[in-house]
Amino acid sequence: MKTLRLIVIILMIAGALLAITHDTRAQSSDSIYISETGHWIWGEFLRMYNSVSDPLLYFGYPITDDFTDPITGQRVQYFQKARFDLVDTDQGPQIQVAPLGRLLHESGAALADIPTDGPTCRMFDSGFSVCYAFLQFYDTHDGENRFGDPISNVEIIDGRYIQYFDYARMEWWPERPSGERVVLTDLGRIYFDKVVANPELLKSSPPANIAGNLLNPQVRVFVLKALIGAGEQQTVYVVVQDQYLRPVENAEVGVTLYFPDGSKEFYRLPETNEYGISQFSFTTPQLVVQSVINIKAEIAIRGEFAVGKSWFRLWW
Repeated sequence: MKTLRLIVIILMIAGALLAITHDTRAQSSDSIYISETGHWIWGEFLRMYNSVSDPLLYFGYPITDDFTDPITGQRVQYFQKARFDLVDTDQGPQIQVAPLGRLLHESGAALADIPTDGPTCRMFDSGFSVCYAFLQFYDTHDGENRFGDPISNVEIIDGRYIQYFDYARMEWWPERPSGERVVLTDLGRIYFDKVVANPELLKSSPPANIAGNLLNPQVRVFVLKALIGAGEQQTVYVVVQDQYLRPVENAEVGVTLYFPDGSKEFYRLPETNEYGISQFSFTTPQLVVQSVINIKAEIAIRGEFAVGKSWFRLWW
């Protein structure tokens, strides 16, 4: 019976796709191409990037597209000053900024011969002080949330005063104009070169119309059961095709479920298979009977993006 049901679903998907002849153009409302480095930011990565007042200050430009880390199996994206990790949490998949300061700091560097106390310094719970221009920069740029606690005293590296924090490293550049002498180190690039060291990931992925290989991807979203009960298993199928209705393999897929109370859940799906299909199953929530749950699927493939939508109803 289960096999028969799956066959019916596949036939329904195939039939629906054959019946659709209109062209749905790639959507880019949830993506941005950074021409300075030739990389894309999209979906949850873009939402995190835009969540701060000055993304270039805190994160810099992207130096890779997002990709699956072969060690952790998580989606990650490297920026000049940061790394974004898409991790599973109790609230669902969320972007977390990697603590690159902690990951890169090594003890033993020469310490700067400067005071670590007094009215121009502040001692932190980590046992280290932040002083002078570093403290001013820390306070001005929401250091508690963006940089974390200091994890070193001021050190001398390559002739410069530097200080490590959980998520950043500050450098003192006295030759720069006043007000611009504290600089955040490109820890994202340093960590990438030291640990990942894959030059293929640094290659730019220009928009498909520039590359001369436009796919115009189309996205269809189907559910196993249009009417379903609370607490039952629901399956969502995402089908990606090109402008000629041929399956698109290896498209990145994200699905967001929107609930009647305004809440939502995001899921990162496997990349599409050779038939252009990605799918996932989940347990439907306990909601009021006849509640409608809306579904939005966002895909990315070679610098092109598209969106598909569907819905289902809790009927009992």
